[in-house]
Amino acid sequence: MIVTQTKPEFLTEALIEVLNNEWKVNAIESGRSLYHQLEIEVCRKYIKVWETLNRNGVNDTARSCWMFVDKKTGEVYKAASYKAPAKIVRYNLLNIASRDLCFANADWAGGYLYIR
Repeated sequence: MIVTQTKPEFLTEALIEVLNNEWKVNAIESGRSLYHQLEIEVCRKYIKVWETLNRNGVNDTARSCWMFVDKKTGEVYKAASYKAPAKIVRYNLLNIASRDLCFANADWAGGYLYIR
């Protein structure tokens, strides 16, 4: 077995999988047909996380950049635009305490990425 994923890529995929499942279950339990879904795009320096709306099992064509993850260091950045991250690191997926905080506070609106 050959492992080609880096640790930040694996942890980002884990975060996305947990959030997608949670949001889908919450929508089904509350009787809504509209919910948010995240997808990953691995680029040269960053892992981009995109958000789309899912209506009745079909993803919309419109999407927004939700966050950036540095492929080498695992640092999580809020998106300044769809091309570039904000300058300040919000979390680090390789740091256990920071990762747990990131997973616990993550919401569909991305409010956990703002500095308080």
